[in-house]
Amino acid sequence: MSRVLFQVVHFPRPEHRDDMIEAMGVIRATSAHIEGLDEIGAFEEADGSRIVAISVWASPEALQAGMGELFASVGDLPLEQWETRPYEAATLSQVA
Repeated sequence: MSRVLFQVVHFPRPEHRDDMIEAMGVIRATSAHIEGLDEIGAFEEADGSRIVAISVWASPEALQAGMGELFASVGDLPLEQWETRPYEAATLSQVA
């Protein structure tokens, strides 16, 4: 099985940037005990226009098993109000 990268690109409104970063901190704290989650983090464009959240999973099965719990901690957030446009998500399989 190959590892899997799950990536979400957020486009935060400037007034909600800190809210978005705080939510990602909650997700990171929640992730500590999720089996099969190898790495998690968030990265920001220098001008603050994009925040890219990534998680690396041991397998597609680990991703499916762990995603619900991982995002349940922030499931009620008003992301549509915090962002200038809808976020973009992608799931990518490791090839090298």
